[in-house]
Amino acid sequence: MGELVNIPWGAEKATTTTKREHPLGAVGMTPDGRCFRWAFAGEAIGAGQLVMQKGAVANHDMDLATAAAAAVGATTITVTLGATAATEDQYEDGAIYINDGAGEGHLYAIRSHPAADASASLVVTLHETVREALTTGTSLSGLIENDYKDVEIYDADDIDGPALGVAPAEVANDEYFWLQTSGRAAVLIQGTVVNGDAVEASQTTDGAVCLHDVSANTDQAPLGTCAGIIAVTTDYGYVNLQIV
Repeated sequence: MGELVNIPWGAEKATTTTKREHPLGAVGMTPDGRCFRWAFAGEAIGAGQLVMQKGAVANHDMDLATAAAAAVGATTITVTLGATAATEDQYEDGAIYINDGAGEGHLYAIRSHPAADASASLVVTLHETVREALTTGTSLSGLIENDYKDVEIYDADDIDGPALGVAPAEVANDEYFWLQTSGRAAVLIQGTVVNGDAVEASQTTDGAVCLHDVSANTDQAPLGTCAGIIAVTTDYGYVNLQIV
């Protein structure tokens, strides 16, 4: 975890369209211990709506061949892109992970990179150094943008990524904001959830949570616990969030 940002009372509801202010994913905390992540909206998001990570780029997300060997201690990794171009610093503060071959199992944080055409070589500069040598052609990698870049309302019919948190206020497209991940929050509810029940991302209502029903052998992760009162469907319930 980087340096913790102290968020004054009410400042978690403030957004900005002009300044990044903090690294994406930076952790913030209000005086009462509620936790947040600094995020960038990929669409308009309503207060109390559950947010998910955007989808990965299909021609960048895995099996990119290493175009130049990288020794232990190297600060760059060069890969050959698939049939989609990369814009300058598209993966800034994101990650490159080695999914197969020499060096597999390692993930590295990306500092910067230039733009690159489809099917061209992309030189990625790291925040760190290579820990296990990468071999030309056989070490295969994937590129993932920062988890908190261009976040979206959790779409029950089109899940692009994991649930990341809940918006504490209305957020316009292309705004930076504090995305709540833990502590008490008002969250859109689908179905009836009893005080003390765990909740998960709804599979029928966008941006909502519902009962985490383990008897149904759900594969959704629990995101928190209904607190205080019985939550009413289509209302915003009182939830103690517990998202990493």
